[in-house]
Amino acid sequence: MSANKSSGMTPKERIHAAAKGLPADRVPVFYWIEAHTGCKLMAEYMPSSHWNRNLLAKFFWGKFKSGGGMQAGEIWRFLPLLWDIHSYNFANAYGIDLGADMVLASYATPSYSKWKYKQGHIDVVDIYGVGRKIGGGLYPDMIDPPIKNLADLKNFPLPDPTRDSLYDIFRQYRKQYPNYSIAAEAWGPHDWTSNQMIGMERYMTWLVEYPDELKAFMDRFIDHEIEIARRSVNAGADVVFIYDDYGYNNRPLISMKMWKEFMYPRLKKQVDAAHEDGALVCLHSCGYQMPFLEHYVEIGIDMLQSFQPAAGNDFKLAVDKYGDRLTFITGIDIQRGEAMTPAEFRDDILDFYRTGRTKNRHILGTTHELQYTMPDDNVRILFETVRDIQAGKYN
Repeated sequence: MSANKSSGMTPKERIHAAAKGLPADRVPVFYWIEAHTGCKLMAEYMPSSHWNRNLLAKFFWGKFKSGGGMQAGEIWRFLPLLWDIHSYNFANAYGIDLGADMVLASYATPSYSKWKYKQGHIDVVDIYGVGRKIGGGLYPDMIDPPIKNLADLKNFPLPDPTRDSLYDIFRQYRKQYPNYSIAAEAWGPHDWTSNQMIGMERYMTWLVEYPDELKAFMDRFIDHEIEIARRSVNAGADVVFIYDDYGYNNRPLISMKMWKEFMYPRLKKQVDAAHEDGALVCLHSCGYQMPFLEHYVEIGIDMLQSFQPAAGNDFKLAVDKYGDRLTFITGIDIQRGEAMTPAEFRDDILDFYRTGRTKNRHILGTTHELQYTMPDDNVRILFETVRDIQAGKYN
């Protein structure tokens, strides 16, 4: 935290400057940390500033590690995720201890409102009614989408966004981190409806066969997400962090013509509403992003995260063409970094930093959640390199 206090700008001022293309005292930093990784970092790398988080993190990491990691029992793969959500995203708040300027909080991330553990297996239902099971990985996989037919699409009851206690996270974070930027999660028109609430195969079919019905649902869903974002901002958030994955590797998930018809106007409505409420907008979109950049600029998106090189994105070209109108949160390559030597990883981070600093609109950030599988030496070089950048070593 000391790195953020050593200069004239507050972390929040630094993020807002970068989002508007204004000079900052140094490049802002954003860490996105997966829950199990947060446990590992607190247990083995650097303790959190909260003693109770350290105790639970050490306990969860010990159970997960001794159980074989991905081979650990379902309960030890699931509980860190559950604790992360209901303990106000401890892993992402931990990023502030590591020198981040922005913390990612959440209401819109689907909290596991109903779950049961029976005979070694966990069944989950989230706040949108999506049924899940713990599969072979870390996350509960969707097995039962709640929208199965057109009647469901028309009549599906979205969860009540008006319950005031849902937004306590932002009040607590604003009180705890008054000088930091706090991002509130929300979903865009495409990602959650396609992958979770409807199911990808059915969704892709309905884009063609029932476009009007699908648009009507998207409009209703976006109004719901706007209300969530508005209440999050009123409770203390200053960034609306919209999730909507549009890309695969080296190509979009759907045609650009279809994207402009279905997604563009609804995404723009979300962005306009957030700006009216006085918040910045960050779009998180995985995969290939190059053909979307001009549209993000038109829509008025302030920041784009994660801009993954492994998906075919060209950071230098993007900065040259759009770096004066769109802020990129990227530069710590989580996907490719695991296969690099520590020296290669350091040089890669520095290459991104030097490219991004040619214009003011760059936030040095992870290209996705930092995973526990990142080699220990690379973890150390990651945080060491960022601290050196923050200290002005590479100016």
